[in-house]
Amino acid sequence: MEPHGHHAKARRLERSVEKLKAEADFEMIIEGCYAASVQYIALICDRRRRRHLDTHKGLTKFLDEADLPDLAASFRELELLRTSRYYGGQTNGKAAKEAKRILAEIKTKLH
Repeated sequence: MEPHGHHAKARRLERSVEKLKAEADFEMIIEGCYAASVQYIALICDRRRRRHLDTHKGLTKFLDEADLPDLAASFRELELLRTSRYYGGQTNGKAAKEAKRILAEIKTKLH
């Protein structure tokens, strides 16, 4: 996918996430933030390194090898949140809010 495609997809995913409620829809918020972050990271990688990975599998390793530790750390944090909270079933909305925070952090790296 071309960079503009990643950006458009990330924005669509984010708009969908914003329609959801933290407590009632926490699983979908976390998954949506995760998916949007993959798209934003692809865009950032294209801008910084002129290459990206089109999948989440192996993404942290790719980011480490591309010398992008800031993105690797943020994505690692989101992956941990996704597996520990999403699959662990924290239903109070805190995990959803944290996923949004991490996504916002990744977006700051666009510039």
